[in-house]
Amino acid sequence: MNDISNREDIQLLIDTFYKKVQSNDTIGYFFNDVAQVDWEAHLPKMYDFWETILFHKHVYKGNPMKKHILLHQLEKLEKQHFDEWLLLFHTTIDELFKGENAENAKNRARSIATAIQLNTVYQKN
Repeated sequence: MNDISNREDIQLLIDTFYKKVQSNDTIGYFFNDVAQVDWEAHLPKMYDFWETILFHKHVYKGNPMKKHILLHQLEKLEKQHFDEWLLLFHTTIDELFKGENAENAKNRARSIATAIQLNTVYQKN
């Protein structure tokens, strides 16, 4: 099994992951019903996001914290939603990749999920 080493690997990871997300009973409705994600537009942004995170390419432009705060205002995000997202993400990485970048992606995903939780779930409204 190879490590995540280029944008094509990121695309494989993200495409595989979000297919799981879309059909997931715990978090799929956030994407499909609440946010009504336009996958054709969203996926390239996620490729850019993870390419920026893993390879420091600085191709992502956006504010994921703001997007998740707005989503939380529409439908409350709970700890179990983040736990499920992380489980799917980590499982997908483990199915496809092994190596330093794969481990870094899992660690960064955990940090990102924690930061978003602290700004949504654990904020007093």
